[in-house]
Amino acid sequence: MSDVAYRFVDRLKREIDRGQLEIACFPEVATQLIQELDSDHVAVHDIARVVAGEPALAVRVIGMANSAAYRSGGRSMTDVRMAITRIGLRALRGVILAFAVIKLREARPLRAVQYRIGDVWQRSTLIAALAHLLAVELRNDEVRYDHEAAMLSGLMQGVGKIYILAEAALHSELIEDVGLLDDIVRAWHAPAASKILTQWGLGAAVVQAVEKHDEADTASRDEANLTDLLRAASLFAELRDTPQELPRHLVASRACQRLDLRRLKPEYVFSQLASQSDSLESVLR
Repeated sequence: MSDVAYRFVDRLKREIDRGQLEIACFPEVATQLIQELDSDHVAVHDIARVVAGEPALAVRVIGMANSAAYRSGGRSMTDVRMAITRIGLRALRGVILAFAVIKLREARPLRAVQYRIGDVWQRSTLIAALAHLLAVELRNDEVRYDHEAAMLSGLMQGVGKIYILAEAALHSELIEDVGLLDDIVRAWHAPAASKILTQWGLGAAVVQAVEKHDEADTASRDEANLTDLLRAASLFAELRDTPQELPRHLVASRACQRLDLRRLKPEYVFSQLASQSDSLESVLR
């Protein structure tokens, strides 16, 4: 590892230990909204006013409210405040991140990593849609998974990677060594995400799912939780193009065993995802 890489990793570790991480070039309006959402005295009309002032954000909020995941037979809407009321303040955080990622992909200082941030976000939206779908499909009289938390966890699982890529954009040597940057992202994205999501007030269950889902198959607990759901969604996303390989992976995964995913056929899950032209995945990209 070069001196530049050592210094970068050392600074990254110190920043994570210190907390209060800030994603480079993160839009000011997104930061403002996240801070207001974390307030004990948040007012929907104030949030709606700020959202309405950003057309790209307002379009996504309304699109989320009119998506198959939230419409549930209700009428379509065009009013920002009503849309926020329908999706809720928790889901709004996911839409804000979607808006912020669009701005990051347009930021000139991040030009060297824009395509990589785009790849991370594309995967995040797919995992979010799958996690939401699995949470709904696995519901029964005895078990109810929080489908909104599942969606939010899916969207947020890439935020640590986006943070590190944005930080690395200022170091050309890191950008040029793709393998080295991949190693750094792999090693540090989970603790970075944990700090950021805690700052954003997303709650312990979502933070733990994002931080620990890669390790869910090594956990010895008996009861399934949101972490397992996010692991399963990640597995479906990883094997979307080779669904014939999914059954053996589902059988081998302890997270999927706890979820009892045997009752869901992979082809059914993917057909349900494909049938939703106004799905979360399409709305949030």
